[in-house]
Amino acid sequence: MIKASITEDQLKDFQKNGFLTLDKFINLKYLDELKHRIDLLFRGEFETGIEPDEWNWKSGRDPNNVTRQICNGWKSDSLIKQVVCNPIIGQTISKLMNWKGARLIQDNVLWKPPQGKSLAFHQDAAYVDWIIPQTMATCWIPLDKTHKENGTLEFAIESHKWQLCPPSDNFHAPDDYTKELDSYLKMNDKHLQKYAVEVPAGGASFHHGMTWHGSGVNLSSSNRRAIVAHCVPSDAIFHPTNSGGTGKIYRKYKMKDTDKLDDSFFPLLWEDNH
Repeated sequence: MIKASITEDQLKDFQKNGFLTLDKFINLKYLDELKHRIDLLFRGEFETGIEPDEWNWKSGRDPNNVTRQICNGWKSDSLIKQVVCNPIIGQTISKLMNWKGARLIQDNVLWKPPQGKSLAFHQDAAYVDWIIPQTMATCWIPLDKTHKENGTLEFAIESHKWQLCPPSDNFHAPDDYTKELDSYLKMNDKHLQKYAVEVPAGGASFHHGMTWHGSGVNLSSSNRRAIVAHCVPSDAIFHPTNSGGTGKIYRKYKMKDTDKLDDSFFPLLWEDNH
């Protein structure tokens, strides 16, 4: 389903810029079926009978001009699980981040329709203060060709070298999706260089959990759909006291008398056992 091989030059690019894009990642024969599965998820039709952990848009209930998001669709659909739990994602992220291994902490199923609104610039690691170490890396897989006009993912180049800031209070559909980033730049005398991800459908981008990123309004007449795998180190554990960020939702999966992240809820994708 997925093929990827990261060269040393690509590894250096990731370490320098805080992100890496690939034109080819997932076998194109799966794209149409994945789009169909995404449509079913947002209709509330779950193949496994299990509802996702977060379900931010439902057909017939919510406005059509917002970016639709489901978190942990892997629990609801077996094909989504084949993508986000693929060991190649874990192995690639482990190499990029110099981890021993990687596990899935959360997935996102994203659908930005025509005129779909923006998502605020943020750092993913800001939302996982409920784990130790507080770090993350992400694989973003577009199912449609991406470009600036259709509200593609945008990165602040080399921002993974900046400090970690508190999570955004206005993540979904802000009036100004760069406001918090602009504020940080002004306060810390930082210079911004942005990069818009333009890859074919079935490509991918990887980014560091500290890298600032966001996306603008979809000004095109086409949908922009993506599947996202957020990963943490394979040996990450629950923070003994913190429950902020998405911990308000996911600490319910903490097992009694242990801080370990259980594979049933946070699947181990890949680990180097040598």
